[in-house]
Amino acid sequence: MAERKRIGIIGRIDPSESMFDGQTVKTRTIWKLMVEHFGADSVVAVDTLDYSKKPLKVAWNLLRCLVSCRDIVVLLSRGGRKIIFPVLSFASNRFGRNIFHSLIGGWLSRDIDEDERGVLVNYLNSFKVNWVETHELVAALAARGVRNAEYLPNFKLIAPISKLPEEALHSPVRLCTFSRVQERKGISNAIESVDAVNARYGRQAAMLDIYGPIDADYEHEFRKLLGNSTSSSYKGCVRAEESVSTLSTYDALLFPTEWVMEGIPGTVIDAFHAGLPVISSRWRYYEELLEDGKTGLSYPFEHCEMLEDALFRFLELDTGTVGLMREECLSRAQRYSASSAFSQMSAAIEGEGNR
Repeated sequence: MAERKRIGIIGRIDPSESMFDGQTVKTRTIWKLMVEHFGADSVVAVDTLDYSKKPLKVAWNLLRCLVSCRDIVVLLSRGGRKIIFPVLSFASNRFGRNIFHSLIGGWLSRDIDEDERGVLVNYLNSFKVNWVETHELVAALAARGVRNAEYLPNFKLIAPISKLPEEALHSPVRLCTFSRVQERKGISNAIESVDAVNARYGRQAAMLDIYGPIDADYEHEFRKLLGNSTSSSYKGCVRAEESVSTLSTYDALLFPTEWVMEGIPGTVIDAFHAGLPVISSRWRYYEELLEDGKTGLSYPFEHCEMLEDALFRFLELDTGTVGLMREECLSRAQRYSASSAFSQMSAAIEGEGNR
């Protein structure tokens, strides 16, 4: 009887689902899809969550994965790549392991530019494929000598809302953020801007609910801002499978990111599945995901103070226009479906396994 083929996955999986950041949610989603597709007994997982606190355990699991699996999917942060990429590249070159790298974040090209030794490109080229979430990054990597970058959209294992709400806007208008609660995600700006808009109206024209895990080094400032705000509330964390039902009760998602390394945020994909317009800063990859006036409204990334004006403009829209934005967002959800993206991944893995 033929030995069962095993497939490895390396990344921050957190099967207990205590973490809700984009990196962990994506890695956990791929792990679940792999288990469903290949079978639980065929998937060897290396969970890198808190690897610095348990290096021996992670190292042992990594070795076990490399020994028992020919095909390995890997999703690592910048720090994890520095530690584990050399090992994976060696395993690929010396022992014929097929490494399928799915990029976390959107700034791999900058990492290459900052790599004075030039080893990162060699690592990447030793892998079977480097899946990245934007077309721009595919081109940028190719220009830097990476021969195997392919576009694979970010995705969510969620179903789109079955019916858009009949009421396009509430009174007051219901706004939310749905990301990590930290300064660089623009949370302070969001709280202050909603308060400023309400001051312009002289009434409670809008309210803001904030979802997501709070960064420890931001919590004091965040709690202080909430205490001084008459418009904003913290609502805790929401499980991935509840994101659409939660977001669908709002009128717009705020995504005022100030992080220059922002990639393709899963929160916007959540909003698409909920048919929810997005009010966002125009970060580097904005135009690969959103369109001003069609999926919501935007403002220049370099001018975070213009969020207030974008909010005011949204509140001045008629319900028909907001309804069209909802329809456009919902129509884009299919571009980021888990079934489509994972089909691309599994076809690549199974193609290598049959060679």
